[in-house]
Amino acid sequence: MSTSQTSPVGRWSGKVTYEGKVDEFTVDFANNGTLSLTTHRSTGQGRWTANGEGTFTFTVKEEFQMLPNGQRPPGVLPGAAYVQIDITGRRAGATFSGSGTAQIRGTDDSLIHSTQAEMTAQMVTQ
Repeated sequence: MSTSQTSPVGRWSGKVTYEGKVDEFTVDFANNGTLSLTTHRSTGQGRWTANGEGTFTFTVKEEFQMLPNGQRPPGVLPGAAYVQIDITGRRAGATFSGSGTAQIRGTDDSLIHSTQAEMTAQMVTQ
């Protein structure tokens, strides 16, 4: 994968907006097309692909971290095991923005809820 000024390779810090809510995240895009995502209540792994001239797509499976008492974090829907995220993004210098879908899935992979998501991020390290 390319590490040019149009590639997402590097560490990014950003915010995702969905259904009137805003969550912060950190995402690391690796040269080999993999990525890792961290939020205050979840972690995720996925893949990204460059589409040309600063555009890229990525998919990530974001798994909820259980609290020490075995409960789900506040705000997580009952029965939710993970979120499948599919985003199309565009890099412009040290920022990127993107939009796509977030599907909340159960332990049996059943669809619990689907929503649109918008994100913006700033590069932390390349």
